[in-house]
Amino acid sequence: MSDEFNRFRRPLPQELRLLAALVTRASAVRLRPDWLETLRVSPIDDGGMGSLRLATDEALQQPGRLVGPRVAEVQFTDADGVPVLASLNLDPDGELMELDIWKTDFSPLIRIPDDLPAG
Repeated sequence: MSDEFNRFRRPLPQELRLLAALVTRASAVRLRPDWLETLRVSPIDDGGMGSLRLATDEALQQPGRLVGPRVAEVQFTDADGVPVLASLNLDPDGELMELDIWKTDFSPLIRIPDDLPAG
């Protein structure tokens, strides 16, 4: 296994919930039926806001992947009342690439809410 693969982990339940909500909103995403089981994530150094690099086992074998289009986003409010924007980005081949989380005051994310706004 490559060093890059070792930096990836299974998503936490709250991360999966947010990703599933974004995938539901994205019309341009064509994922394998087992994407929830094969998805791996790696935290992005963003000051603790929660952004993740996304990959499947196959995508990890492709070095130099680039960020492609944003296909979905959802806004919610963090536990401290600060607005958060979560965006799902693909790579140019249409594979999941990045969960970009931006908390508008740049502070660390406290929690992903259980009830995300309907898309």
